[in-house]
Amino acid sequence: MRLVDFYVLLIRLLLGYVFFSSGLCKLSDGHFGQLIGPPLLIRQLEAYQLGLFGYFVAASQVLVGALVLSQRWSLLGLVMLVPMNASILAVTTSQQWTGTPFVNAFFLLLNLLALLYEWKSLRFFLIPELGSPVVPARTHQLFPGFWKPVAVVGLGLMGAVVAPFSLPLALAAGVAALIMAWWNVWQPQRMSWAAGIALFASLTAVVVLALAEFLSSLNVGVYIVVGGGVIITFLAVLTETVIKGLFRRQHFQG
Repeated sequence: MRLVDFYVLLIRLLLGYVFFSSGLCKLSDGHFGQLIGPPLLIRQLEAYQLGLFGYFVAASQVLVGALVLSQRWSLLGLVMLVPMNASILAVTTSQQWTGTPFVNAFFLLLNLLALLYEWKSLRFFLIPELGSPVVPARTHQLFPGFWKPVAVVGLGLMGAVVAPFSLPLALAAGVAALIMAWWNVWQPQRMSWAAGIALFASLTAVVVLALAEFLSSLNVGVYIVVGGGVIITFLAVLTETVIKGLFRRQHFQG
């Protein structure tokens, strides 16, 4: 796996988790740990007879996030994520939320970079004059599996359906979807030890954050674990970058 493949994989995992968890958090009335809010959107919109719209927004976030996490259908998810990211950016900017528009702009930038990575598959739709043949998405070439992506999307949708009725089932389905998503991209034979550590540390961070409310009740230092996972992930990615950079330098010199 090339370094750029690994970078974009991390982008997809981040974007997929951010929106998947945000949707489940809204559907579970704020009990599923996430990074972006508002967690009580549905309840807030119900005051204006817009509760159904709130459910639609949350379910859409779960679906799109699960598609991005699946890898097999991540290109579809990333395309669907652009108007969602742009809409959130427009709302937070018009509401003059402090700092939030910059975070949303960063997510939109990552979204566009992940789509640019799939330019060979998308250029036919944007510039049909090129007459380019249809090229399979790079994600499908790297992760051609079928059942694990199906499980990711299926578990995610299951969590969305049961979230308003059973919090334990929603948490179990959501966490299982995250674990399956990371398992789907786990390829020890094609990844270095640093890349493996980055994936394991990032999975630990997102799972602990998703279960933050439950683990906090057990006196687990949630944010210490999450912070440690983020730091280890960053250091592992930095190590992977240095290793691949030195390898390429030696290759060119040779």
